[in-house]
Amino acid sequence: MSRTLVTGALGFVGSYLCKELLDAGHSVVGIGRNSSVKNRLRLENSWDNPNFKMIYCDFSKDNVVEYLQDVDYVFHAGAKTMVDHSILDPEPYIQSNVIGTHRLLEAARKSRTIKCFFHISTDEVYGSCLGKAFTEDSTLLPGNPYSMTKAASDMFVLGYHNTYSLPTIITRTENVYGPYQGTEKAMPTFIKQLLEGKPMTLYGDGLHKRRWIHVEDKCKALLFLLNKGKIGEIYNIAGEGEMTNIQFAEKIAKVLNLPANIEFIPDDKIRPGHDQRYAIDVSKLKSLGWEPTYNLDAGFEDVVNWYKQNQFWLN
Repeated sequence: MSRTLVTGALGFVGSYLCKELLDAGHSVVGIGRNSSVKNRLRLENSWDNPNFKMIYCDFSKDNVVEYLQDVDYVFHAGAKTMVDHSILDPEPYIQSNVIGTHRLLEAARKSRTIKCFFHISTDEVYGSCLGKAFTEDSTLLPGNPYSMTKAASDMFVLGYHNTYSLPTIITRTENVYGPYQGTEKAMPTFIKQLLEGKPMTLYGDGLHKRRWIHVEDKCKALLFLLNKGKIGEIYNIAGEGEMTNIQFAEKIAKVLNLPANIEFIPDDKIRPGHDQRYAIDVSKLKSLGWEPTYNLDAGFEDVVNWYKQNQFWLN
């Protein structure tokens, strides 16, 4: 049985990853800050699993060396991710995403058992895509403090692989959706606004384009790479759909059978430097045999209805 450590285990992606790993027969150690009772619900069926252990600490500040001893794999999913907040105050993002990643890499370097350090990054490190979809070899041009810190952490991971021969794999993923997502993110925000009879608030002209992948497909791709990925490589992870933010909002309203009432907020008030489009090429991952399982339309319908039926999560 492989012993696997997951950072950000109480977060949206980290919690799903813990569940996927447990289902696949791993012994899982989760690292997370002592979070709210609501966030603990993300792992409600895992707490009694004898193969799951939770450690409460802040990997960007606390000593984590001991937690990486006798660990086979590390999935570094812990990060601060909200672009708006990073624009208001970049410092916590530097502390978590850059310094925190460095501390974990140092701990991994001192461990003699780690077979792979998986660094979970974002398509936002490439910056705005105005032409062909970005490949793993594309230049990084991050456009906001959040993506800047993620690009910096990617460089640390590549550097530790090159300098210290630390076995690493980097993944960069497009926008993720699914149940239990943080309520500040687009889908739960729009659903809450619609159910309360309020307009959905979109930045700029609403024509910014994004691609979307279900959180389970993202986590299954990570487990796929655990078996099929090549050490030292970078892999883009993406689903099938691309749409403007207006189309995204309208699709949610259609599932809820409510009018798509939209209010536009000028970019310069909240998100200056707003990237126009994110698009990544996933052919490298697909060449290994991976395919997403969720159809975008069916996935959206399932997830939107989950939030409608579980409105406690939105409050």
